[in-house]
Amino acid sequence: MSIGEKRTGRARGHQTQWAAQFAVGSELCKRGYEVAFTSGHSTPIADLMVVSPKEKTMFLVDVKGLYRANPWVIKRKAKRDNLFYILAFVPTGQPNRFFVLSQHDMNQHVESELSRLGRADDYPMTGITFKQAMNHEDAWDTLPQ
Repeated sequence: MSIGEKRTGRARGHQTQWAAQFAVGSELCKRGYEVAFTSGHSTPIADLMVVSPKEKTMFLVDVKGLYRANPWVIKRKAKRDNLFYILAFVPTGQPNRFFVLSQHDMNQHVESELSRLGRADDYPMTGITFKQAMNHEDAWDTLPQ
């Protein structure tokens, strides 16, 4: 594949997830957080382990990346007080955008979307719309300080 050639399908999704993780890691570092990547993009709980700049609190961040304004596929996880989601919109040729949510807020959005669609609570394909994420754009103050 030559430089500039577009990837499609699974390759594009893999590329997008890595771009999202590095973009989120970079943004967090710029804001004074210490960031460690967990192993790979299929970790069971989160993609990043983070330490806050002031309180030195450790927390986890699950990163989800998109390169088009599609719904975000989010699998619900067991409740954790220290789990946050950062949704990274990493379109080619445009600035990155970030949406920061607590696990509680994410779960509320997922449940709301299931209800809106008339899906059972155990429906296997869960997530939120891009529009739902918009209320959390650049909400960095959601994270521990």
